[in-house]
Amino acid sequence: MKYLLLAFYLCCFSVSHAQLKPSKDAFEKKWVKPDTYDMVWYALRDTAKIEIGRVSNQIIENKNQIVFISTVDIKGMNGTWVDSSICEKATLSPIRHASYNGQRDMVLHFGQVVTGFYTDKRQAKTTIINDTPQTSYFDSNIYPSLVRWLPLKEGFKQKIAIYDYNPLAKIGIINASVHGVSSGTYNSQKSGLREVWIVDVTDEISNGKSQYFVDKTNRKLWKQTIEAGGRTMMMVTVE
Repeated sequence: MKYLLLAFYLCCFSVSHAQLKPSKDAFEKKWVKPDTYDMVWYALRDTAKIEIGRVSNQIIENKNQIVFISTVDIKGMNGTWVDSSICEKATLSPIRHASYNGQRDMVLHFGQVVTGFYTDKRQAKTTIINDTPQTSYFDSNIYPSLVRWLPLKEGFKQKIAIYDYNPLAKIGIINASVHGVSSGTYNSQKSGLREVWIVDVTDEISNGKSQYFVDKTNRKLWKQTIEAGGRTMMMVTVE
């Protein structure tokens, strides 16, 4: 009986540590610093590369918090998509996420209970949010930055607990998963050939997969490729 209890305990222990959650040891703090960078967003069709839009990213660091702001301008669409997230600096525990675009507005206040609202502008319908997650988590909006701050090395793998609110898909804690890390190079127009970590990632937001090309020296994101919903896309940092 005691061996069964031990096996059960070890199983539970390993499961509880399978997901990365906010903590002081969850990421390498030396990589976290104020940053501003723009990326061009392309759709790839056969050999053609078609520009979809541009994404501006800003990371602001103050005494106790980190603020993430992304602004998306899509070609042929009126208005700008703006997402912002506030997290605790020490652990990356989420505090607030706000998202505004032409289709919907959303504000989430994080804690033991997630509160806020979701407004579907097409249906003129507002849903009041009151959700109680069962464990700790990162804001889904910051996990692409978190990927760059992980202790990346050859063969590294990690599941990441993230919270996402999407009435058309999933609501609550879901997974983003780093499936592997390998070494590669990226040919930068201005900086020349750079040694990079190629990070293979999937998430349950889009059920797609991505590759991040992250500079080994400074953790700059040079490029991201995305496969989701039968489409292939690419985002390239503007130098």
